[in-house]
This record gives sequence, structure tokens and C-alpha cells, in this order.
Amino acid sequence: MASLNDFNLVFEIINNVIILNDENTIFFSGNEIKKLLCDKKKDLKPSFLDNFSSQKNKIFWKNRINWVKKNKKQTSFKLEKLKTTFYIFPMNVNGNSNIIISTDKNILQTNQIKHALKERVKELECMYNISFELDTTENFKKALQNSTYHLINGLQYPEITFAHFEVDGIVYGDKECTKQEPKNILSQDIIVNKKKRGIIRVCYSKHIPFLKEEKKLLIEVSALISKIIEKKDLKIELEKYLGNLETMVKEKTEELEESKRMYQNLFSNAPDGITISDFSGKIIKANRAFYEIIKFPENSDLHYIENKLYENVTKIWPIIIKHLKKKKYLGGFELNLIDIKGNLLPFIGSFILAESKGSTNIEAIYKDIRFKKELEKNLIDRKNYLEKIVKERTSDLEKQKKILLLKNKKLLELTEKCGRGQQELKAFFNAITDTIIVVDPDFNISMSNQHAIGNKGKCYEKLFKKGNICQDCPAIKSFRTGEPKTIEKKDDNQYYLINTYPTLSNNGNVDKIIAIRSNITKQKQMEFQLLQSYKLASLGKLVAGVAHEINNPNTFIRGNIKIIKESFSDIFPILDNYFEDHKDLTIARLRYDIFEENIPILIDDMVSGTNRIKKIVDELRNYAKRDEGLLTDDIKINNIINNSLRLIDNQIRQHASVELDLDPDIPNFKGNIQKMEQVIVNMLLNASQAIENGKGKITVETRFNKELNHIMIKVKDNGKGMNEKTKKSIFDPFFTTKRDKGGTGLGLSISFRIIKEHYGRIEVNSKLNYGTTFRIYIPIKTKEQKKEEQ
Repeated sequence: MASLNDFNLVFEIINNVIILNDENTIFFSGNEIKKLLCDKKKDLKPSFLDNFSSQKNKIFWKNRINWVKKNKKQTSFKLEKLKTTFYIFPMNVNGNSNIIISTDKNILQTNQIKHALKERVKELECMYNISFELDTTENFKKALQNSTYHLINGLQYPEITFAHFEVDGIVYGDKECTKQEPKNILSQDIIVNKKKRGIIRVCYSKHIPFLKEEKKLLIEVSALISKIIEKKDLKIELEKYLGNLETMVKEKTEELEESKRMYQNLFSNAPDGITISDFSGKIIKANRAFYEIIKFPENSDLHYIENKLYENVTKIWPIIIKHLKKKKYLGGFELNLIDIKGNLLPFIGSFILAESKGSTNIEAIYKDIRFKKELEKNLIDRKNYLEKIVKERTSDLEKQKKILLLKNKKLLELTEKCGRGQQELKAFFNAITDTIIVVDPDFNISMSNQHAIGNKGKCYEKLFKKGNICQDCPAIKSFRTGEPKTIEKKDDNQYYLINTYPTLSNNGNVDKIIAIRSNITKQKQMEFQLLQSYKLASLGKLVAGVAHEINNPNTFIRGNIKIIKESFSDIFPILDNYFEDHKDLTIARLRYDIFEENIPILIDDMVSGTNRIKKIVDELRNYAKRDEGLLTDDIKINNIINNSLRLIDNQIRQHASVELDLDPDIPNFKGNIQKMEQVIVNMLLNASQAIENGKGKITVETRFNKELNHIMIKVKDNGKGMNEKTKKSIFDPFFTTKRDKGGTGLGLSISFRIIKEHYGRIEVNSKLNYGTTFRIYIPIKTKEQKKEEQ
């Protein structure tokens, strides 16, 4: 007996259903959907549309219901306010057009199941009617003719369906099925004893796809007709051989016995080894040849794995089983059998699954390929022999070829002499590193030694990427005067020397110009660097002289101030006594008490000033003294930073304030003091010059990394920063963005080289309008220094 839980789906569907009649009067309403639509009212009004107070909602529901009635189709929609999906579909009961409204999606499934059951009933009726026709109608042709109508009625759309059977070349049913321009055709072959005897065709006159069930129906009808035809053929065959049945049985029995004997003889006397085994590897039966191959006594109980009859049998046997389970056959599998003495024997095995007495076994046939392997060896030897003959014959041909070459040698020599000069000239032409071009009066290139330039195009486009003729073009002058011309030209930070040489035509006119462009950037850079060196040398001499001239009077001042300071120590007691009696005493227009209070401060300031002058002069002399370039000084980087700041304090203070964050535990390292001072001075000056508003800030920081054993010097400014293009070129010699302010473009290039000499590196990080940060990393001990210490 069914429990109450078995009917939960039914109760759920009923509680979520409203049934309306033709006049939209509520015929039935479930409790759940009633609560949803009544908004917790007690009951629904009889007229469904009267339950909606809003005219808009009434029209909405009325349109939906009328659409379902008119189109005889279901629809669904979601009411956001109720957060519920409603399903509306038609239901015909006793000729009345009722409407079902539900919130349960399961009701759609029941409707679909009903339709599907109806279609399946049609298909079953079709199968039954066709089966009944074929079984009861004595006239087979008439049965087939009637069956076409049953088939049409069994399909989804019989009103647009045409069908016929074709058996043994005769058509039964609608012969015009395929001649009326059908929109869709479904067919199924009628196969009897693996031979095609006919075909079933079904056509739709509209573009409607066939269902899977309809395709299965055709398969079932085809099988049914096949069985009837097979039965019919068997009946004719039985009637034909009924009188000789006993003879046939006897003959068949003898044939079977003979076949059995032949199989036994074939199995026993086959030249190839044959075995029948189970899946575990146990050999159930083997022929004589197999025992002779492995040299075991005949009829021995053997097991492939336990007796190790294969090489690597534990790996090979699972592979064979896996392949047989997948494809039921494995052929051409090369393996090595092992005989009782352990000899490896090359064989090709073929395996097949064989059914015997209700069990599945493995039948294996082993083909001896030892002779084949020997033949392969002989073929290889023969191939090597033939290759030797071919090689000898090739040698003879080479000798003949040499004879022919000797005969043609003179001809080739003459040809080579003619072309050699031209090739050598071309090789020399292309080997010249300078760019050489030949141009006509329209400045078209007709020849070039550079592949990138080629042999066509305008010279000003190819050489300088310009759209017009260069203003200082020497070729114009050479065309006009017929004389060679030379100019220097700068293009995109590169310096070129351009020489033009005119070539004359037969009538003495200049028809072409040979132009040679040489890149002299390095020479120019060397000239600039030499000039800068001269300037620096002169500046060093000037600094040394100025320092000496300043130092002499400063020495006098320092000595005199010391005497004045000692004098005032003796004078003040005398003046104090005098002031007691003369309160109106003034010195240098100052009352004595103010004079006495401030004059020592002024003298101390003068002492500090002279000391500062001495210190600056000493540092200038050290900065300008001759540099031997050796890395032998003990560098105290914090001291170098402080000394450098004192030297250029005035220049920096015009643009920015300086904040120092120096690590007091920075160790010393070997290097060159003057070169490091040059780097720090250049970094600080560059940072100050990058600040344009005079309110900038420069941060100098030092740190020591014990793990990496290097020091880090960071110089950071909040100036205008650099773009990517400028950042990539700042270490290039003579690159500067301050050429209009006297910049040479050598400061960062020299700094980069100095840091590299100290085995360090410089990193730069900059963002336009946000400032620049330089980081210098210098190792405390270089590899060379470590080797010297060891």
C-alpha cells in the first residue's frame, strides 16, 4: 500500500493550481496560490479578474489568458512584486476550453509527460497494428500496403506525412513520397541476414524535425519487417528442403564432425605455436608446436607469469589483457618467448578472445620471426654492400668529373678573372664602414654600400630621415661647381663628416655625386672631453692659486685676532674700574656694558669665520690636487658627504634645503677620495638644479647592508623629474638637458665610470613632476681585495 509521502507531489501541484472555465470563472483554486493572490484574504472572488484592484493588473492577466486560449500554447512570466513565476496553459475537458494557472513548475512536467505518453501510445499502436497486419494478412504485399497508413498515424504530424516501403525493388504506399519536394526525409534500411532488402522512407511536407522516438520507431518497424521477410524466406526454404531435411541434417552433422577433426588437426599440427589460456595467464591448452618452441615436455601444466614464458612478462601480460578487453583482438605484437633454458626467442603474437562453454578465454598464435630477423640482418648487410658499391661508383664518377673540370678549367679561369675584379671592388665597397651613396641631380640614390639604405629613395630621407633637401647639402655645391666639398653636420646628437665627389659624363657635365658620410661622434666626444680636461686642469691650478692667496692673509687675521682676544682679557678689568666712576662711558658709540657683553661674541665669531675660511681653503686644495687614480684611500663616505656639502653649500641653498640621514656604523672601504668627492658633488648639484621653484628638498641617506656586504648612498630630490627617454640617456657622454645653461653632459657619465671603477653600480628612479632618486651601491671588499688578503 502506498504511503502518504508518495502523493506529496500531487498535493503540492493541487495546492498551487487555479482552474478557470471559458468565462474566466474560478472552477477550482488551491490553498497556496489562493494565499498568494488574495494577499492573506479569506477567499477569492468567483470571477478571477475581479480579484485584482488595479485596472492595469486586470488587463495584464486578461491579455495573458486570452493569448493562451487563442494560440493553444502555454506561457510563463515572473511577477517581481510577488517574486513568483506563473505558468498558464490550456486544458480541454469534455470540449470545454479551461485554463490552468499554477506557480509549480512540476505541472509543466506532468503536461509534458501526458503529451509524451500520448505519443508513445501512438507509437505502440502503430507497432501493434503493423505487427498485426504482417502476422494476420496472408497477402504480404497487401500487408505492407496497409502498414504504411499505420506508420503515418504513428508519427507526430500524420496530416503532413508521406510514407512508403520499398522491398526487393517494389514500392508499397505513397510512391510520390520523395517527388513532392519534401521538407524533411527520414529513412531506414531493411536488412535481412546482413543484406539490404529494402528501405522505409518517411517525408514531412514542412520544415519540422523528426523526434528521436520517431527514428527509433522506424528502426523497430524495419526490424519487424526484416523478421517477417526472414520468416517468409525461411518458410520457403523449409518447404523447399523439407523432403531432404534428414539428409541435410546428416550432411551437416558429418560436416561438423569433419570441421571438428580439421580444427583438431589444425590446432595440433599447426606449424605456429597456439595456446588457449585464461586471464590469469594459466595455459588451458597448447599445441605441439608451442611445446617444441619453449622446449617443455608436451602437456606440461604451464603458466605464462609463473613460468616466465615472456621476457618482462609481468609488464607485457597486463598490456595484452588491457588491449583485449578494449578491442577483443591484438595482432602483430612483437615479443620474446623464453624457452626452458632461458633463451630469448623473437616471435610475433596474435591474441583474440574466444568463447568456450560459457567462459571467455584467450587464444594466442605465435609466429616465428627468427628467420625474418635473419633476413633483416642479411638485408642490412646487403644494403651496406650496395652502399659500398655505390660509393666506389661515385668515386669513379668523381674522377670523371675532375677530368671534365680540368678540361673546362681554362674557360672558368677566364670567366673568374672577368668577375673577380668586379666582386673584389664590390666587396671593398661593402666592407667600408662609412656610408657611401651615389646620387643623381634629383638626389635619388642609385647605389649604396649599406643594406639598410638600399639602392633607391631620396638621400635626405634615407640618411637623415628628412622630408626636404638639407639646407647645407654639399652635393648641391658639387653639382654646381664640379668640385669636392666637405661639411660637418649634427643630427640627433650624432656628428657626421660628409664629403661629396662629382663624377663627370662623356660631355664633361656632372651627372652623379659620390657622397661619403662618416660618423665622427666619438672624435667629437674626445675633443669635448679633452677640452673639458683642459678646463678642469686650469680650474685646478686656479683653485690652488686662489687658495694660496686667501690662506696667507687669513693666517695673519687668525694670529691677530688671537692677540686681540688676549688683549681684551687684560683691558676689561681696567675698563670695569673706570666704568664704576664714569657710568656714561661709551666705546665705539656703544655704552660700555653693551660693549663688554657683545665684543667677546664678535671676536669669537671672527675666530670661527677665519677657521671656516681655512677649512674651505684646505678642502679646495685637496679637491684640486693631482689625482693618481688609484683606489688605495680609506674612504669614509659620511665625511666625504659633509665635506662636499660645505664646498657647494651656497649653490644648493639657493634651490633647496638638505636633510641628512647618515648611518654612523658605515664601514670604510678602499677607493679614491677625490673621485668619490667628484661623484657626490655632481649628484648634489644635479639634484639642486632639478628644483626650479627654490623651495625644494634634497635628502641624502647612507646605509650598510651586512648580508650583501655593500653600502648604499641615496640622493633624492623633489624636482621636475625625467621622462623615460631622458632616463635612458642620462649616462651617455655629452647628453644634457641643460646645454643652454652651460651643461656639458659629462657629469653623470664620469660618475657612472667612477662608480664602476669602485666595482659598484648606480640605479635611478624618476617620475616626471615627482622628483628623482639616485642609489649608489658599492661593495666593501672586491673580489680582487679578498684575493690579496688571502
